[in-house]
Amino acid sequence: MLSVFICEDDQYYLQMIKKCVTNCIIMNELHMDVVLSTSDPSKIIEMIENTTVHGLYFLDVELNGGYNGVNIAKTIRKYDPRGFIVFITAHSQYMSLTFEYKVEALAYIKKTYDREMGVIICECINNAYDKHVSRSDEGCFVFRTICGRKYSYGYEDILFFESQAPSGSKRIVAHMKKRQYVFSGTIKNVMKRLPFGLFFQCHQSYIVNIRQLSDTNIIYLNEGGDRLIMPDGSVCYVSMRNRTGLIKMLEATRAGHK
Repeated sequence: MLSVFICEDDQYYLQMIKKCVTNCIIMNELHMDVVLSTSDPSKIIEMIENTTVHGLYFLDVELNGGYNGVNIAKTIRKYDPRGFIVFITAHSQYMSLTFEYKVEALAYIKKTYDREMGVIICECINNAYDKHVSRSDEGCFVFRTICGRKYSYGYEDILFFESQAPSGSKRIVAHMKKRQYVFSGTIKNVMKRLPFGLFFQCHQSYIVNIRQLSDTNIIYLNEGGDRLIMPDGSVCYVSMRNRTGLIKMLEATRAGHK
């Protein structure tokens, strides 16, 4: 997930930028979240020093209290070297500071009171998101939905994959922790792209992330159950033929973690 940080000491612009970012994320169905929106630069620095993040940062160049956005950006680069930085300023002459401090920026936005600023913010978000997904880091499953939007999810965020009805359809429903996506593909091809030992094809039409299954699921399977209740309450089905193999993998995984 790409995390968004906003640092702006003018409350009008702080709320306006946060609203624009949130609306853009919702409208474009992006796998992003506003993690921190603040007028205190030290809060951003503290968070990135103690948490591994991939971030998009909207930084006001001129801040109160002896800070400036360019110095904050230099610190961000130490902890999130691949992060995306957008500078916001009311005075275009301050943009030269970013070259002086050698801080690479995704964009520069001049403060205005019209709709144009919101449009530019959304363009920055989409640009950063597309670049982030295209990096296709290891440990992620990358796919493009039937609507054309590309997504990248860590394996730990995936619950299961389901072949969309009717049987034989070449569309897959990806069930994530918080939402679902539909993309073109087959269960066979999806399985080839997933890491061995983490996912199991439990049915002709289903692949499950075994780390999302509880001890209750194992008990139910041992009693002859044919379905798995996932953490979000959704149901993943198990065929009789694949049930034994799934039980063995789950038990082996549990034993390996003891």
